[in-house]
Amino acid sequence: MMREMSYRDKMILLIISVIIILAVGFFALIRPKYNSLVADRATYEETKTEWEGIDAKLQQIPVLKEAITAEYKDSSKIAEMFVSDVFQPVNDTFDNLKANYVLEQYIQEKIDESELKMRSLEIGGISSQNLDYYYYTPDVLTYSLLESADVNGNYAQQVTDLLKTSTTLSERETAEVMTNTLTLNLSGKKESLMAFLTKMIEEEENAVRVTSVSIEDYTFGEGQTQTITEQQTNPDGTVTEVTREVPLASDGQGESEMEISITFYNAMPIDQPVLGD
Repeated sequence: MMREMSYRDKMILLIISVIIILAVGFFALIRPKYNSLVADRATYEETKTEWEGIDAKLQQIPVLKEAITAEYKDSSKIAEMFVSDVFQPVNDTFDNLKANYVLEQYIQEKIDESELKMRSLEIGGISSQNLDYYYYTPDVLTYSLLESADVNGNYAQQVTDLLKTSTTLSERETAEVMTNTLTLNLSGKKESLMAFLTKMIEEEENAVRVTSVSIEDYTFGEGQTQTITEQQTNPDGTVTEVTREVPLASDGQGESEMEISITFYNAMPIDQPVLGD
């Protein structure tokens, strides 16, 4: 027969039971909650780090807006010369129908102001063209003794510096723009020609390039003579014809025919970026 448990044994059994209950409760209830807390903390830290990265980018938005706006203004200022007034109807409507007419009227005004006479006009029509960079490429020759003498690399560096501009521009991508080329057959005096070229080269605000000038008589009559025949009354009353040479024009003030080719360039203005509030 089992003996009756003493008070001490009962207390030990009670304590063991409590410990077992607490252990079972920990593993059954508290442990999952603890694991969930640890996972949530890890998620919090990860989300916090991600948010800090996003917030840092958000803080950069005003700075980026200012940089983009400044770049837009600088680029627009540089590009202004390519936004041609002559091509305004095309820029406004994207329709090339009136382009030749407007260009003809524009160049005729310049011709009239220069007091040249229009003999004929050929308009090539609107097309696209790559606008190449203009730069000077130095003529540099290297040879074996030069390379042998360049023990410190100084000569090679000087050559690199000398070719830096031409090398950089030769590798840069060119831009494509709208063009229209006119071939003018004109006649007039040298002063009128120079006045016209001054208008198209020095004073012209639009992007224009005079590609060729051909003058039939570049002296404009200087030193040339013409033969004239005049009637002369002799002392005895008889009339005879006298032929003599006279200057065709004095000091090159005569007229000549000329052919001039001019290319007009155009590009649409840059759209202002919409950056939001």
